[in-house]
Amino acid sequence: MITVYGADWCEDTRRSLRHLRRLAIAHLYVNVDEDAEALATAKALNGGARRTPTIDLGIGGSALVEPDNDTLSGALVELQMLTDEDVHERLGVQNVGDVERMMRVGAGAALMLAAGSTPRPLRWPLRIAGMVTALTGFAGWCPAYHVSGMSSLEGPGDRPEETTRDAWLVRRVLTPPRTGATEQMQ
Repeated sequence: MITVYGADWCEDTRRSLRHLRRLAIAHLYVNVDEDAEALATAKALNGGARRTPTIDLGIGGSALVEPDNDTLSGALVELQMLTDEDVHERLGVQNVGDVERMMRVGAGAALMLAAGSTPRPLRWPLRIAGMVTALTGFAGWCPAYHVSGMSSLEGPGDRPEETTRDAWLVRRVLTPPRTGATEQMQ
């Protein structure tokens, strides 16, 4: 079992946990701020340093320390917990970031409510547009983004405090994880 030693306030911990969830990888999260034994274990894995997240892959070797998403994915592939195809497929399921999802749900609800006060010929088209917009928000997947290869993940439309770019949308290129990820383990 993969164990993530981290802290709720740590952006890298939150990012790594979200990445593991998006990949559908079972893991245990232990908050080192609330568990002294976990803090001691994490420090032991880091040569005495307190760094979060520290991810113990459960193989008895070195842990990943503050890994980026590609390094974490690469380690999972190298350990044969996933294949490259699994990574591509699972990351491709969601293409709408969390902030944008909330905005879509709100906009969809507003369209459905506004449809009641519009002329009769516009009511059903607005209701359908509102429903589709809200559903893409709930699902986190937009068919138009999928067809065009776009994504708002990891940008301002996902988690603004954890953004990796300024542009809201970017063409999503799912690159294979780097090989040799376990060589980067400390």
